[in-house]
Amino acid sequence: MKKKFLAAAIGAMLIGGSAMAVEVAHGGKGDLLIAPMVMTGGGWTSEMKVVNTSTVDSAVAKVVFHAPDNSAELLDFLIFLSPGDVWVGTLSSNGTTTTMTSTDDSSLTVTSNGNGCPSRTGTAGLTANFSVGYTMAYANIFETRMMRGLPTVAGTTGSPVVTKASILAAYSDACVAGTAITTASTDNVLTGAVKLSNPLNGNMLVLPMTTFANYDNFSYHDVGSYTGFDSNLANTTKAALEDAFWSSDFVVPYNNAAGQFTFGTVTFPTKEAFTRSIGGSQYSPFPGSPRVGFAIRDEQENLLTAVIPGCTVSPCPINDPLVLAFPNELNVFQVATGVKTTSSASVGTEGFTKGWVNVAVASEPSIVRSKTGNNNFGMIGLPALATYIQWNFVGSALQGAWNYAPATFTPGNN
Repeated sequence: MKKKFLAAAIGAMLIGGSAMAVEVAHGGKGDLLIAPMVMTGGGWTSEMKVVNTSTVDSAVAKVVFHAPDNSAELLDFLIFLSPGDVWVGTLSSNGTTTTMTSTDDSSLTVTSNGNGCPSRTGTAGLTANFSVGYTMAYANIFETRMMRGLPTVAGTTGSPVVTKASILAAYSDACVAGTAITTASTDNVLTGAVKLSNPLNGNMLVLPMTTFANYDNFSYHDVGSYTGFDSNLANTTKAALEDAFWSSDFVVPYNNAAGQFTFGTVTFPTKEAFTRSIGGSQYSPFPGSPRVGFAIRDEQENLLTAVIPGCTVSPCPINDPLVLAFPNELNVFQVATGVKTTSSASVGTEGFTKGWVNVAVASEPSIVRSKTGNNNFGMIGLPALATYIQWNFVGSALQGAWNYAPATFTPGNN
């Protein structure tokens, strides 16, 4: 019953000027975080944590949730992290509306001054709804700038602390004054994680956020304005960011034995189809529905005789029934035993019960050389983040593990 409930729940959601180059890691510390997927509905909640690992300086960050199908902005807000601080917020759904709730003191509900800067004061706590009733999304967390040298007061244990009100006030004042944000204003100190949990059955999944170091934002972020990877908002261009997590294929292990099952996700955070004014991608334009091919293997290196084809040469045929595509910014597919009638939402493994699936994303070749000698210039692939969720029976209980799918990176021409 648990297996059927979880499969139905996730299935229903499917309807629906730095001297250093930017570097990517799954976990670690940086100044830009991406959560490839959050979800609610069917009893699921998504708890998010963002940590300021600096024990000296405070940090202001903007949290932005984007729609899974077109990257429209669903909700955004600022968080104010004192030295050594952790912000915690939880997404939940009542069946029609997804709500972010946070009683953490790093959450201040802040209005805009109307001049591109947040107000100098805010209200403690945060309760805000997605603008549209999605139960899945992905999230970007931008470190806007570090706030240094702020006064401290005695905390609850007597230790000196920086108040959240003083962080907001200093940030607002600096924004109004037009104080420049430079590459020295953002430190690689943020880290974070997403925890999916379902109190109806006790299931829980945890994934560290993807961390980018040296992204180097240099724009003050306000509340209510679309925040994407525009090259005017950071020292790192969108093309250079895409180079950091570009891949030609991913490896998704699967285990479908004895009622166990596997889901995969593929997220394109820089696609940003909602607004074409957010430019700068190394794909011109970023394809509306990137093609994908699946090669299915078992543990003995056997390959299904007919590999499901993807498109590897542009232009791709539009109505070819054998060509599969990932149409959304966030795509979810299930790997299951059964006939090999494969779609972009379901990969059939026939009689194979354990093995791995090669998920090969395809697109136009990259047209921008952002880093000579170590990029994907002229190569077929896409900037994507892929994860997999493996559900296993431990005794009679179904337990899941959520991991990043290993990626293959092939450097392009020099």
